[in-house]
Amino acid sequence: MRPQRQRAPLEALTRMMIKPESNSDGTLEGLVREMLRPMLREWIDANLPHMVEDMVAREIAKIMNQQP
Repeated sequence: MRPQRQRAPLEALTRMMIKPESNSDGTLEGLVREMLRPMLREWIDANLPHMVEDMVAREIAKIMNQQP
C-alpha cells in the first residue's frame, strides 16, 4: 500500500475522535463503520463489475446447456 493510503484510515480515526462526524453515533462500532465505508466502496467499485460479469456468463451458459 502507498504511504498515503496507509495513513488515511488513521487520519480518519483521528478526525472522528477529535470531532465526531455528525451522522456518527460516537460508538466504536460507529467509528469503525465510518472508517470502513470508503474502503468497502473502493473494493466494490474495483471488483463488483467483474463478479457480476462472471455470474451472468455462468447463468447464460447454464441456460444454453438446457436447450434441446
